[in-house]
Amino acid sequence: MGFPQHLIHTEKNKVEKPSMCMCHLDSKGSQGFSTTGYFCPQCRSKYCELPVECKACGLTLVSAPHLARSFHHLFPLDTFEELSVSDLDSTDERFCFACQVELQEQTVYRCPRCKKLFCLDCELFIHDSLHTCPGCTSSRPKQTTTTT
Repeated sequence: MGFPQHLIHTEKNKVEKPSMCMCHLDSKGSQGFSTTGYFCPQCRSKYCELPVECKACGLTLVSAPHLARSFHHLFPLDTFEELSVSDLDSTDERFCFACQVELQEQTVYRCPRCKKLFCLDCELFIHDSLHTCPGCTSSRPKQTTTTT
């Protein structure tokens, strides 16, 4: 995977000649001719948009922001355990950890890592949009102090 440079030629004393990008190489029109573009770090081939696989060297070219936005697809959130309210211990909280509403539905959802409970609406929002468990991100690991 490569992170290409986006070059914009704005130097006044240097006149850049437009060049064709690799994505429009087969087109018959003038589309794809420009002085700007993304240049493959491995072979210097020019592309007008990302993400793309370099036609010359096969390197996958992406921008860092694009990779950050798709990060949750690489590491999906674990499926929450579906529990009946009657199966909860008497010591369990009876409130959704995310919205703090009392759990009145018959089915609740528990994160397998942090063991926090969530209502259906919050569980759907967490898995479909947020892609991270609020219980896991809000709890920090306990630090142990050693005395010598």
